[in-house]
Amino acid sequence: MLEPVGIGLLTRAQGYTLALSGAQLDAAEFDCAVAQGRSALGRGEAGAALASFDQALALWRGPVLADVGWERSAMPEVRRLEELRLATMEDRLDAALELGRDVVADAEALVAAQPLRERRWCQLMLALYRTGRQVDALRRAQELRALFLDEFGVEPGQEVRSLEERILVQDAALLAPYSRPTSDLPATRFTEVDGLHLAYQTLGSGGSGRPDLMLLPGLLAHLDVRWENPTLAGFYRRLARSAHLLLMDKAGTGLSDRRAGLAGPAQQAAHVVAVLDHAGVDRAVLFGIYDGAAAALLAAASHPDRVAAVVTYAASAAPTAPGFPGATSPEVVAVSRAALQGGTAMADAVELWAPSRVHDELFVRWGNRYAQMGASVGDALLVYDQMGRVDVRDTVEDVACPVLVLHRAGDRVVPVANATWLGAHLPRAQVAVVPGEDSILWAGDVDRIADEIERFLGSLDVPGAMASRRASLSGA
Repeated sequence: MLEPVGIGLLTRAQGYTLALSGAQLDAAEFDCAVAQGRSALGRGEAGAALASFDQALALWRGPVLADVGWERSAMPEVRRLEELRLATMEDRLDAALELGRDVVADAEALVAAQPLRERRWCQLMLALYRTGRQVDALRRAQELRALFLDEFGVEPGQEVRSLEERILVQDAALLAPYSRPTSDLPATRFTEVDGLHLAYQTLGSGGSGRPDLMLLPGLLAHLDVRWENPTLAGFYRRLARSAHLLLMDKAGTGLSDRRAGLAGPAQQAAHVVAVLDHAGVDRAVLFGIYDGAAAALLAAASHPDRVAAVVTYAASAAPTAPGFPGATSPEVVAVSRAALQGGTAMADAVELWAPSRVHDELFVRWGNRYAQMGASVGDALLVYDQMGRVDVRDTVEDVACPVLVLHRAGDRVVPVANATWLGAHLPRAQVAVVPGEDSILWAGDVDRIADEIERFLGSLDVPGAMASRRASLSGA
């Protein structure tokens, strides 16, 4: 019979037993942190993965089970944990490489510590190549080959040989994310409206029942810079598999003319029709984000013959209206305006707008570049303030087409109360509140957003006008 002596310590005839839960074991905590890191890395969240791997490795204080490692029963667990520690060090290096960090010194140290682990040599070669040292990277491959031939009489594995070949031909895919050139970037077209040139791109093909889907960006955007973000680019390409996708920069931002000043939602709605005309699209589904959602709803109300349906994401019905349940908080306004002016405030904004990517250094750097290319500091502040004045409460009852209202449940920038209000006041609304705290579309579970959009598009029963294009403009 066991008798308690102290916390977790029990006595029995043969001696003592230490009874602990898994949460009290550093080995269990290590396993959990490693699993979380690998899961985050698999999702492309390198910053979060790096934090988890650092947490795991910080638990080590020396050899595992140092006092009893010689016991036969302990040897399998000792070997398992030691191997997992070595692999975690390599996983950590992968995460740092994905973040675009210069990790040559770290990779050199890992190779020196375990020179027979091929994965470490590959990481070193990749780190060298990404810092512009192609010759050094190839020299390391030769060193590894000489080592293996001398020690074992065999060549290194296929992974090493393949990486060496890709370095030789300067494979662009070896570059860090956000640095990889986009070879198949869609061509940018321009249409003129009242002397103002509007930029747009198209992706995917129509016909075979595929709808035309036009994306109206929110706040700031830039047609070319957006393709540098691998998550955003993947999201667009996925939508283009089931729709003819149109992307545009609203007047005053991105590649569209800026000299005429900013366009309000009503003017943006007119610009939507102009782009559809130039692209040869008779009728489209509009996908509006933030204030782009207001423009989409206004276009649907004022041009019902051109808008088959609307998808909104993080739409605000009246951001600054007194007493409105979905109004934007003063904290959000202050943090967002400070971030648009540059400086360290950008980190605070990412924690608010995209909390799942707060550790992703490349995401933060790219987000800052995206905003800066989207508009000048002064214009960016004007766009943000204009977004705050949007009010579609008197418009929604005139929107007769189907509307999918998309929102993330934990959005702190645009409260989910907006989705509830829109769902109650749009005549043909479907509301999809998905899990997550990110406000920015391309942070968090982007596939879930795409799932909802594809489901909605598949449910629409609109005659062939949705997929038709004027023959005279096809391929323009």
